[in-house]
Amino acid sequence: MTALELLACLFLVVGVIALLMGLARGGSRQATPGVYPPMALPADLQLRVRALLGENKPILAVKEVRQATGLGLADAKRLVDALKSGPLPEPAPYAPGGHGNVADRARHLRDAGDLPGAVSLVQTETGMSAADAERFVAALS
Repeated sequence: MTALELLACLFLVVGVIALLMGLARGGSRQATPGVYPPMALPADLQLRVRALLGENKPILAVKEVRQATGLGLADAKRLVDALKSGPLPEPAPYAPGGHGNVADRARHLRDAGDLPGAVSLVQTETGMSAADAERFVAALS
């Protein structure tokens, strides 16, 4: 066996090992987005999105939801699709400094279906960015 053949076999073995290690860790390196139930959206946002849908502009409707909520593309599209089926609940009024700590109140809002309200609460009371607040809320158990 020549040195070139030996080197090719070595690369092949290393590649197979790397592939097997990736499969053992869960198969894919891409994060799978969380599946959230349709969440509460303010009435004015629902009206704007419905108007865009009525004008046959679903891409702009998804963009509007993303800008207003800080959600990712897939989650915003799910909300727009849910709005096509009927109205979504409106978020409960936000009262800063309510009872309990921020995590408990954010968890309560999230579990009630108001993910944007939970993210907004965390942002307002902690000064976190939208992305950090969204990760914080998603990590609450």
